[in-house]
Amino acid sequence: MSTVLGIQHPIAPDAHVNRNSDDMLMDASKISPTHINRALFLTAAGTVTLALVGLLGALVSGRQFAFSYLTAFVFAASIAIGSLFWIMIHHLTSATWSVVIRRQFENQTLCLLALIPLFIPITLSLSSLYGWMDAGANSGDSLWQAKRPYLNAPWFVARASFDLLCWAGMAWRLRSLSVQQDWSRNPALSQKMVAVSSWGIVVLGLTSTYASFDWMMSLNYRWYSTMYGVYFWAGSFVSSLAAVTLIVVILHANGALRHSINEEHLHDLGKLLFAFVIFWAYISFSQYLLIWYANLTAEIPWYIVRLHGTWLPVTIILMFGHFVIPFVLLLRRDAKRSWRVMGFVAVWLLAFHYLDIAWQVLPALHPTQAQPHWLDFVWLLAFAGVVMLGVLYGLRNSALLPVRDPRLVESLNFHQE
Repeated sequence: MSTVLGIQHPIAPDAHVNRNSDDMLMDASKISPTHINRALFLTAAGTVTLALVGLLGALVSGRQFAFSYLTAFVFAASIAIGSLFWIMIHHLTSATWSVVIRRQFENQTLCLLALIPLFIPITLSLSSLYGWMDAGANSGDSLWQAKRPYLNAPWFVARASFDLLCWAGMAWRLRSLSVQQDWSRNPALSQKMVAVSSWGIVVLGLTSTYASFDWMMSLNYRWYSTMYGVYFWAGSFVSSLAAVTLIVVILHANGALRHSINEEHLHDLGKLLFAFVIFWAYISFSQYLLIWYANLTAEIPWYIVRLHGTWLPVTIILMFGHFVIPFVLLLRRDAKRSWRVMGFVAVWLLAFHYLDIAWQVLPALHPTQAQPHWLDFVWLLAFAGVVMLGVLYGLRNSALLPVRDPRLVESLNFHQE
């Protein structure tokens, strides 16, 4: 006998549950529609209100609006990109422990559909964001001339549109197949998800790399780093793990999935967070070390800005907040099995992931001093609301876990070795 959401099922580990039991499972695995609809309404109202306030801020300071908006947009996109990566890795490795968590990753990617039209304000603010847009000021620069075929407005918008459409298409396809399997009882759909992931992860890696080059690295078109794409990935991996951990903790606190996701699954999420916090620190330090040691005039100014003025304490705070403190907190086994500790660490890492993106973007606007602006916080909360709306929509329209995945029973019975 196995226990699934509190319902007893006489099934073998590799067998499919019968139709009636599955229908019961699907009903049992949903949160009250009333609660979800209320949360959707409140989140939508708050997000729209914040967006209207943020748009009014564009009348006060157009450049500040552009940079605050870009920072928050990349924050939301990185969570969705990281979630899409974890979904594909799950399918490609035939992971079992993460089956009960996968649906929450799928829900986190739904915001990509909204991010496509939300990129329009960035396309309208290119001249405020990117120095390479000013042909008059750069016409005598040979480097600008060499990069002009790549760094131009039509090609920039075309690449961004392609990237966002690719991500949204792959995310929607994988989630659609997963939800379809809930109702069709067709194990062959798992192989279709593997097939999409096999080429999708290559596309995701390339497009997310070039998106990070376009959206953030080209803020200073003279600077470049061959490690920048991996640096962006590292932050996306951590932020998406932190976001899904927070969702799981919130669902658990509200009585959902308590018989499906337990301390064993939470422990694995903690181990992944611990590993990729270290990976983020390794990549960020490696990038700094190689550039600083080479001391090339084209590369070192990017770090000089961030190691002087009030950007220096921000750099130090980022180092401790994004690496040292979560590293210490996640060292202990009991911490990784504590719902409260993991919830705190998830919120902490999401906050410092935003600071990491701001540290990369905002010095292009304020190169001498860090100057937090109210628009930064307005757009951060607005885009956090966009991600939440995607998650809530997913919670309302599908089961909380893939109830007919062939590996579900094994995932439910998962224990640490």
